[in-house]
Amino acid sequence: MRQSAKRLTQKSMRHRLILSMGAGFLAILTVICIGLWGYAQQAANESYDRLLHGAALAILERANLTSGEVRVDIPYSAFEILGLAKQDRVFYRIFTQDNETITASHDLRPAANYKPSERPVYWDDAYSGETVRFMQQARFLTGDARSLWLIVEFGQTCIARHDMVADLFWRGFAVALFITVVGLLFVWIAINRALHPLIDVEQNLRQRDISDFTPLPVTPPREVASLILSINGFISRLKNNLDHSQIFIADVTHQIRTALSALQGQLELASKEQDPDMRQGRVDKAERQSRKTIHLTNQLLAHAMVIHRADQKIVSDIHLGDLIKTVLQSLLREHMKSDIDFSVSIAPEIEDGGPDADLIAGDVISMREALSNVIDNAIKHGPASNKIDISLFAKTGKRLNQLILQVDDAGPGIPEDKREKVLERFYTTEAASEGSGLGLSIVDEVMRSHRARLQLGDSALGGLSVRMIFSRKPGDT
Repeated sequence: MRQSAKRLTQKSMRHRLILSMGAGFLAILTVICIGLWGYAQQAANESYDRLLHGAALAILERANLTSGEVRVDIPYSAFEILGLAKQDRVFYRIFTQDNETITASHDLRPAANYKPSERPVYWDDAYSGETVRFMQQARFLTGDARSLWLIVEFGQTCIARHDMVADLFWRGFAVALFITVVGLLFVWIAINRALHPLIDVEQNLRQRDISDFTPLPVTPPREVASLILSINGFISRLKNNLDHSQIFIADVTHQIRTALSALQGQLELASKEQDPDMRQGRVDKAERQSRKTIHLTNQLLAHAMVIHRADQKIVSDIHLGDLIKTVLQSLLREHMKSDIDFSVSIAPEIEDGGPDADLIAGDVISMREALSNVIDNAIKHGPASNKIDISLFAKTGKRLNQLILQVDDAGPGIPEDKREKVLERFYTTEAASEGSGLGLSIVDEVMRSHRARLQLGDSALGGLSVRMIFSRKPGDT
């Protein structure tokens, strides 16, 4: 219940994408707004500056220098031009380069560090409690007695300018906002279409029966094709594991039932037997069946453990020399009173090759179980005076670097035509009918999980030779 609630509170991929795209659109909209504001101010200034410039030119064109005096005929059209901004007030002053006022509506200050020029000069300043846009332009007058610069200065409040800036900005902002909303709508539609294959996968997995292991019938786009292939691969592996588990459970059930039925049958016959010698024989048979059942159960648990650890992919460093010593010490304690002759041979290049000469990567518990099963098989199926040789050596070359762990015995061996079959679960040869049929199957399972090879052959001692071949990368030591 908590997991479902947690899953519902997590943001979906759709929401993450739309939030990311929304943030991108918002950033773009912000940049557009900054640009719009600057453009609106520039457009308003250019428009109303032209009015000031036109009024100044109209006045300067009607100015002249006669008998050393400046005469200015201010045309009505000059103020008619400025009157286009009806809400704004206009201030003006006409003066010479010597700061001699010819005529003025207010005492306006000239621009700082102003040098008379026919090019207009614009600036903003506070005047009469308002923000005012000022402009100065000059004309050089030449007369009989003297020459001078005549300067016209205008000041205009900025009400119309601000209104124009606001109008341009909000109109542009409305268009940009509309485009953003439409763009996000198309993005939402595109995201939904892009995620449609994933939605199909979710619906397919949610609606399919628990026993349905068919691959997903979705044709995904290239970006999620690997995901679909991984899911189909997982379904295939899961089906294979389930099939193997079901077969294994069926085999285990059959074997355990058979063993327990045989044990129960011997005990029932023993309980009904009147002859003491016959009863004792039945009890001995029941005891042997009990040991066999215990051995079978232990082997089944070991097999299940090996499969589980292989699925978990538990990996650590394993020194095969130390592994041999550990397994052999445990077996020697169990067979101290037997006539079995154990010998261990480790090649000099491994013995003297440094700490990594016998190193492989794998699961030490599974490897210990595999080696124990190989030696245990050699003990169980060999003669009373058996001889078991355990050797560890290496094969190296340009493209070859192998560690080989070999166990040879003096037992009856396994015919060549049955060596493939003995690796199957619960298969036993006639000579090994007392076994569980799981020993070499466990070894083969461990080898495959370690990407190693199990090789059965004839021993120089006359029995079976079991080779466990571990491949390493060339150059590994």
